[in-house]
Amino acid sequence: MTSTDTSPGHPMQFVYPTNLNLGPQTADGYHQELLRGLTHKLNNMLAIIQGFSSLILMNEELDSSVLENMQHIKEASVSISGLSERIRAAGGCAKVSLQPLALNEYLAVVGASLQEPFTKNGVLFDLEVSPNLPQVMVDPSKVKELLVEILKNAAEAVQRTGGRALMQVHGPGVITPLAERRVDVLVSNTGSSIPPEKLPEIYRPFTGTKNSNHLGLGLTIAAMLCHQMNIRLGVNSQENTTTFWVSIPMA
Repeated sequence: MTSTDTSPGHPMQFVYPTNLNLGPQTADGYHQELLRGLTHKLNNMLAIIQGFSSLILMNEELDSSVLENMQHIKEASVSISGLSERIRAAGGCAKVSLQPLALNEYLAVVGASLQEPFTKNGVLFDLEVSPNLPQVMVDPSKVKELLVEILKNAAEAVQRTGGRALMQVHGPGVITPLAERRVDVLVSNTGSSIPPEKLPEIYRPFTGTKNSNHLGLGLTIAAMLCHQMNIRLGVNSQENTTTFWVSIPMA
């Protein structure tokens, strides 16, 4: 669960999501098949609720209070649909298609999506990307999803404490040894630390320390997506700085 990275210039101890018991069959096991089926059936029923509520809302002769209640029903069903998709990803059921990806060009394209959590929370964020990064082997949409989940976590932490956030992308040999052929991403936020005894739990579903509006699935989703794409994920938190380490295999 805990390991020390002894690569030059980066002597940090990271905690990994091993307590999720990730195995080689995460995306294809019985429970994942069951979860995929359940969420599919749920989304079909929610689509009916959304469709009929939309039709009712088109009736301008209804009482305003009835229209307001129907709007609440429609909004709730849309929210449940979104939750259903997040639960499927947290259960390791996301469909992943690996392919070579030119990371410098890709990060330039998705830069606005990476910036969005910080813009939304009104906090400072810096992005440092090394030039001439090699291609990596990932699912393009899923690697963005996992980075955004980690960045959202950092943005919310900074928003509470008034710190800063930084994302650094390094080529092979800077963080991990050159022979391992990996590109490393570090996402750091200042202003607070996670107690050591709580670090192993941050990847577990529904165990977030935020308010009830947060489901505590973001880091679970990130951990599952990393596992499905052979990406390493670790966290270090000390001296008012929390750092997530994402190590991506080269193509």
